[in-house]
Amino acid sequence: MRLLGLYRGIDTVELAHNAIALIESEKPAAVVVDATGLGVGTVDELKHCGYRRLVHEFMAGGKAMNNNKHANKRAEAWDAMRAALTAGIELPDDPDWETDLCGTEFGFNNKGAIQLERKDMMKSRGLPSPDLGDSLAMTFAVNVASSLRIPAVSTPINVQPGQELNRWMR
Repeated sequence: MRLLGLYRGIDTVELAHNAIALIESEKPAAVVVDATGLGVGTVDELKHCGYRRLVHEFMAGGKAMNNNKHANKRAEAWDAMRAALTAGIELPDDPDWETDLCGTEFGFNNKGAIQLERKDMMKSRGLPSPDLGDSLAMTFAVNVASSLRIPAVSTPINVQPGQELNRWMR
């Protein structure tokens, strides 16, 4: 994992154009954008500029795929990120990552689903918004098909008209 850019204090259109430059240089399979609040402007600009097929809108408070396990999409994405970190993905050696990833607390809602601490509660504890953590977690919110090429079957099968094949995918 590598951090390609960190932008603060710019407007949504400028952010979209910085993202476009990264899209053109990195050729990602997907781009996940926090579409809550101001982020919707970035989403709109990316779509307007022709990147609609790559853009996935992330709504942190949206419904999780399994609302019995996760209270919302943010909790679901953070849980998927936790699993990836446990599996061994590597992060840059930077104290900001540690603060973001270890500062956010979690609990359970009244249905027993995982719920992350609200950002205003983190602020009351003297912690900043976990921007890096949220950004990384959002990358786990979209399933992207592998770009691996599957080799063709090396032995062709000749089928005569009217002949039945009882083999799957042959």
